[in-house]
Amino acid sequence: MSSSPAQANTNPTFVTAENAEWAKRLEEALALLRLVAPIALISLVNMGMSVTDTIMVSALFGTEALAAIAVGSDLYSIVFYLCAGILAGIAPFYTTAVAQANALERARIERIGWMTVGLLAVSAVPLIWLAPGWLEEFGIQQTLLTDGQGYTRAMALALVPMLAVILYRTVLTAAEKPKVFLKVTLAMLPLNAIGNYVFMTGVGPIPSFGPTGAGISSLIVALASLAVLVIVVRRGTPHSVSQISEAKPDWRGLVAVLRVGIPIGIATVAELGIFLGATFYAATLGAADVAAHTLTLRTAGVVYALPAALLQASMVRMARAESLHDAGACRALIFSSLGLSATFGTAIFLTLAIVAEPFATAFFDDSAAGMAAMQLAVVLLILLGLVELLIGPGSAAAGLLRGRKDTRAPMIYVLVGHWAVGAPLGIYLCEAHGLGAIGIWIGLAAGTFLTTLLTLTRLFTRTHAFPAVLQHAGHVG
Repeated sequence: MSSSPAQANTNPTFVTAENAEWAKRLEEALALLRLVAPIALISLVNMGMSVTDTIMVSALFGTEALAAIAVGSDLYSIVFYLCAGILAGIAPFYTTAVAQANALERARIERIGWMTVGLLAVSAVPLIWLAPGWLEEFGIQQTLLTDGQGYTRAMALALVPMLAVILYRTVLTAAEKPKVFLKVTLAMLPLNAIGNYVFMTGVGPIPSFGPTGAGISSLIVALASLAVLVIVVRRGTPHSVSQISEAKPDWRGLVAVLRVGIPIGIATVAELGIFLGATFYAATLGAADVAAHTLTLRTAGVVYALPAALLQASMVRMARAESLHDAGACRALIFSSLGLSATFGTAIFLTLAIVAEPFATAFFDDSAAGMAAMQLAVVLLILLGLVELLIGPGSAAAGLLRGRKDTRAPMIYVLVGHWAVGAPLGIYLCEAHGLGAIGIWIGLAAGTFLTTLLTLTRLFTRTHAFPAVLQHAGHVG
């Protein structure tokens, strides 16, 4: 005689398995949160440094000086994020070595990381150093390039230690120790502000370098961060001298890292580029559109810290579960990561929907232009909330795939979603329907939706997790 569903649910074996599954999900969710919090704070602190530079240059030297360094700063950001993405290819390999307690492999991967840093430095530093010459071909005013040349070249030099800093950030995050990097970054925030003042205005025997001083300060901060990280990581890494000497870098390992990392770098720049492109396009619209878009974009930089942190945390945890061949942990991680992404996205959406009007009202004045920008900004902030609601599951899925060293397909999805669909749609809505900045953000939302849909499909197809999740959800119900 067959038992009813109600009777089946009282089976002690089923209840035990059910409880174990939920306990595993809770364990993974807590592990993700322990990683997400410091990673998100690191992003916000780095953003704080950028804001500090902007405010101090503008206050001390005016709008023209700010415009001059903005060219070099934007170029540096693009190159930096490309390089940081490539270095992220080290993470799943290093996490595997940590999970398996293989000190020799950790040393080998770290040496490959240094090879990657050297390769990127040789390629990227000349690109930034020579930028005042070749950027002129893109129609940028010669006066801006000349006035910002000192800053741009200082940032080119700063990229070298910053690449090493990013290597250590990747290693510490992969070892699930991002709090160490957070403490170093927090310590550098006031140092950056002090360095800006000293080198921009001149103190004692140090001459005034003007806006270039902000670049010199960034170089000093990068070197100081690297020095501290070298000491901290060397003390906390279980590498004996003999193990480090035996862990000789190999070209095959470098190629493996680049195969994973280059698509991550391209995807990162593609996501950054779509927002930079939207800003350039918004600049061709009216003043209200530009002002509202600028406020929305600055807000986006803050709220995106959470999904970006969840992406990195999911990558590390998935790499760990894969290295231990723990199928149960993989399933629990997928459930927890996507669940957290939905929770974060919903919270961000509701928050922006509630505060959009008072926030925009506080930001703009009560002039006719200010009122027009305020009304438009309210709509854009709500659209930003929608974008964040959509991007969360996609970022989580991308992180889970990166943890499995699956990075090329997600890169293609970003290019297709944002550049083949989102950008053309946004331009069409602006040009054909006169929606202005609203059209731009509808395009961004559509591109995000398609990217997320494709990435989730890839995750469920490659891991065969979706049927299991649905089946289990049916049992729970």
